[in-house]
Amino acid sequence: MKVSRDFGIVVRRAALVSKDVDLSTVMAEFNFQTYFDESSNLISLGPFFGGDAADECMRSLERLGLAYVDDFFIFEGFVPDWCSFEVF
Repeated sequence: MKVSRDFGIVVRRAALVSKDVDLSTVMAEFNFQTYFDESSNLISLGPFFGGDAADECMRSLERLGLAYVDDFFIFEGFVPDWCSFEVF
């Protein structure tokens, strides 16, 4: 599954199910119509343009009951445009 170079956030689907979390409010808050990418186990959100926007989303996810690192993480890196990343 692809993850955004620009402060992408990856969420475990199992965490959403076990904690009964609906991402629709987060999607609306950050004006996302669709996930950046998804797999059977993970959901990728982004891109977030800047660390402040990613941090704001992190706080939104934590308010919903998700725990940073255990349930989701922020991918950030300074890489060229020709480079892409995937998580499994």
